[in-house]
Amino acid sequence: MPRLKLTKNAIDSLPTPASDTVYWDTAYPGFGVKVTPTGRKVFVVLYRTGGAGSKLRKYTIGVYGPMSPSI
Repeated sequence: MPRLKLTKNAIDSLPTPASDTVYWDTAYPGFGVKVTPTGRKVFVVLYRTGGAGSKLRKYTIGVYGPMSPSI
């Protein structure tokens, strides 16, 4: 799983992969951007609803473009 500081420039320069790839942010654990083979980029977050032993879930926050990091 690739990790990098998710800034606007970093997200703009991400390559289009052969399969879905999630790039995780180094500053905010569980926050990332998923890049699809079509070039679509969406923000995702990992969370647990019942504590440390519960199932890990992934939630899509929104599409990159209308929504972008301010850093």
